[in-house]
Amino acid sequence: MDYRLRTIGPVEVASLKSLYTELARHHNEVSAHFKGSFPAVPVEDQLDECAEDLSSGKANVAVIERDGEAIAFCKVDIVGDRGYLDELAVLPGYRGQGLGSRLMDWAEGLFAEQGVRRVELLVVVGNEDARRFYERRGFLPAVLEMRRVQGAEGSC
Repeated sequence: MDYRLRTIGPVEVASLKSLYTELARHHNEVSAHFKGSFPAVPVEDQLDECAEDLSSGKANVAVIERDGEAIAFCKVDIVGDRGYLDELAVLPGYRGQGLGSRLMDWAEGLFAEQGVRRVELLVVVGNEDARRFYERRGFLPAVLEMRRVQGAEGSC
């Protein structure tokens, strides 16, 4: 299969809607404690924020396309010497083909090029495949963030 990795700009962010939606669906499926609470803000707002981050130069986004359709993406933020792997998603039918690793290679190259000394990311508790993937890339747990739902059950 012919896959193309490229970076995108703010005007192309709308093409990521299906990937952001899939990421939310996956998080709701695997979450150990907060199924149904993802995303915390609507996907449209996430897309707007991504476009703003790209416009301001805070973020970089790479997509992997097949036949012109975005099937995987990675968003990274760089602030000073810190890098944040903000999102990484691969559509279900394309997982296990090394696309996540290609995106991580892209992100790590960008971090090195920009002088990033520390990289952080978040993994939804219960997303064991992602946790193992990142551990194979050298990431280790640093903090356990805890949360409790107030008021209406199932909302964060």
